[in-house]
Formats: sequence, C-alpha cells, structure tokens
Amino acid sequence: MNPVCETGAPSMLTDLWRRRTQLSQDEMASIYKLVKGALRSYHPPELQSLKEDKEELVAQFIYSKVLRLEPGHGESHASEQSAPSSGYAVCTYFRRFLIDCLRSASYQRDVSMELDGIVQQVDAHAHAVDDPVESVLMQYGLDEARVRRLARAFIDDLDKYEQLVLAGTLGWCSGGKGGLFGIATRHHIPSYHYRAVRLGVTLKKSAQSADFAATKIGRWIGGVLGIPISAENQAAILLVLNLLAVESSQTMFSSETHG
Repeated sequence: MNPVCETGAPSMLTDLWRRRTQLSQDEMASIYKLVKGALRSYHPPELQSLKEDKEELVAQFIYSKVLRLEPGHGESHASEQSAPSSGYAVCTYFRRFLIDCLRSASYQRDVSMELDGIVQQVDAHAHAVDDPVESVLMQYGLDEARVRRLARAFIDDLDKYEQLVLAGTLGWCSGGKGGLFGIATRHHIPSYHYRAVRLGVTLKKSAQSADFAATKIGRWIGGVLGIPISAENQAAILLVLNLLAVESSQTMFSSETHG
C-alpha cells in the first residue's frame, strides 16, 4: 500500500460537482470516471447487506446523487463547501447513499434493525456527511482538531532532517523541483533515503501493510490514533496523512517565518 495520497484531479472533481446539473456530455463522462475511480477500492460493510452488486450501486449513486438525473432532482442547492475535494469525501457520500438504501430496504420489508446502537450509528453517519472529514474520523473516535493537534506533536518530536523529509514528500515542498532528492540536496540532509523509509514516506514496491505499520508514521497512526494499518482503513489513513501534510506545511512555514 502506498501511504502517500495521490491527489489525482480534486480541483476538476470539485468544479464538475458544483456544476453537476449543467454539465455537457463530455463533462458528465469525466465526472463519472472520477467518481468511479475514487470508489474502485472502497468496500464499506453496507455493501454486504444489499442485494445489488457494487457496480450497480455505484451506477445508481452517480445517476441519482451525483448527476441528479432522477425525476424531481433538479438544481442542487448544496453549498460549495459540500462539493468533495478528494476521493475519501466521495467515499463518504457513497456510504451515506448505501445507508439510505439500507433504510429504504428495511422499511419496505417492514424489518427493524435489531442490533443495539445501529440506528444511532447510521444517524450519526448521515449527519456527519456534511463534514466528510469528521464522518470518516468519527468511526475511530477521532475528530479533525484532535488529529491535527496530535500531528503537530508528532512533527515536533521529529528531528529537523525528518521534518524536512516529511515536508519534501507530503508537505509544503512536496511539489518542488527535484522532489525529495532536490530537498535533500538543498538542505544537505544526510542519508535522506534511509530517513524517508524509516519515517514511512517512501516504501519499496513490494512493501505490505505490516512494513508501513513498522515505520514512524505507521506506528503513530496505529498506536497514537488507534487506526489499524490495513486495506479496509485506507480512506482514514489517507485522510490522516493529508492532515499530517497540512500540519507539516504550517510547521515548516512557521519555522521559516520566525527563523
């Protein structure tokens, strides 16, 4: 698993989503491809409880909730902030759609949800979807403010070279010329590749989840945040890495401003 979040084209996704009821045929094809790609490796537990297969449910989601082509679904009045800016936000919206499907199926069969707490959990997910970040984190007893606070503490505990390696791969200068090698050269970082592997921002192609779990970032995610390093938690892990990148950018900017 590559722990570094691939940004893809979040700006295109956000733009198309905001104009989703007024798209051309080519733009509809583009948003269909972006949404389907974001959901390709996402398998929430609700899928197991619905009779339709995932491909059909994804198609229904795009038709009714993304493109809003069902009768009675016209112009979207959702705020611009509700437009997803990343793949994990799309996953959150898709999960809410699945929860709605489960509720509908349960109502039609006149079957109640008997497991203690399941209704409250579903309601919490439905309300939290207005903030996709919180919707994902709440599954692990976390919120964005706490994760960012813990991320700052994690970064503060790194030595200056590790902070630069983090910034060069996830943070403010990750898009700079020469990538990590360029950062290492400009800042004279010794053994930069070894530091990157130990930190967890660079992994071998053959690396497994256990390899990432053994890195500094992996131990922080698994031990401090309590998110097990596994494929089913990929959305949460990528979200946490994104927040770590934000804090890395702010930490380095602050140190350069006051340095």
